Amino acid sequence: MKKVVMITGVVGLALSLAGFTSCGSTQVAASNARVEDSRNKVPEAKTDEIDKVVVVDWTDRTMGEVSAPTWLKNMRRGNSDTFKEMWKVEPNRVVKVSMATGKTEATAQALSRAGFAYTQAAELNQKVIGRVGQGLNDVGQLEALYVAASETKADMTGLREETGFFQKVRTTNAESGQKTEQFIYYTVYSMSKETWDALCKKYLMDVMGGANLETATQKKIGALFSEMKEDSDKKEASKQAEEEALYKAQMARLEAERAKSNADAAKANAETAKAGLKAKEMDAQEAQTKKAAEEAADLASFLM
Repeated sequence: MKKVVMITGVVGLALSLAGFTSCGSTQVAASNARVEDSRNKVPEAKTDEIDKVVVVDWTDRTMGEVSAPTWLKNMRRGNSDTFKEMWKVEPNRVVKVSMATGKTEATAQALSRAGFAYTQAAELNQKVIGRVGQGLNDVGQLEALYVAASETKADMTGLREETGFFQKVRTTNAESGQKTEQFIYYTVYSMSKETWDALCKKYLMDVMGGANLETATQKKIGALFSEMKEDSDKKEASKQAEEEALYKAQMARLEAERAKSNADAAKANAETAKAGLKAKEMDAQEAQTKKAAEEAADLASFLM
């Protein structure tokens, strides 16, 4: 029976790390394999062929934290906005996450911290292959690019560790029923935008120093940093404009609410004053009526 492992949510993303960092001829072979797979599609697995995976423990579980918080899901998808808002991280800082697995929480945590530079190198590797590799028709040249990008290391400096999060995962084998457990640890770091730009530039320059990279390819890699930085700057400028517009809208709304509150207060004061005046008029009328009654009584007494 063919066994397939089904993992959902963050756990699935975590356990797929091994397939995230293929390199060299392995990646080229994998690319060719994908072409073959599209011709001979594998039938979907039946329910009884799928391993059951559950998260049985996690950070701050006893305090009501969920096993896969929204900020972590978003971080794994490349969106750090929710995390920045929750952890009060400066908007201009770049936030990245590293993850690793181990038999104990301590082991997974240590591997997560140690593997952060490797994780960022893998991310930059994807950017190089994705943007530069598309324009290469020569197999040997593409192979050289894969090797150079995959073997280049990212030297991480200027980092600030923000937080960590662990998950204890239990997997039940669909075929044998055997249960195994392991820990996944996520470490979140932040750095200044200048640090991230410098890291990207150094990585790309190191790739250009790789063997058998022709001048045309090196020029494409050199231009890639400018593209990445320009995209980042545009995103930052757009975000700042959006935040400024939001701030102005909030101030306008507060001003409108303040004006309405003042108008309501003025209206209430006017109604109070009107009610007081009316009360005075009623008191005057009552005094006049009382005086008339007293005069009538005096006249009646005189006539009698």
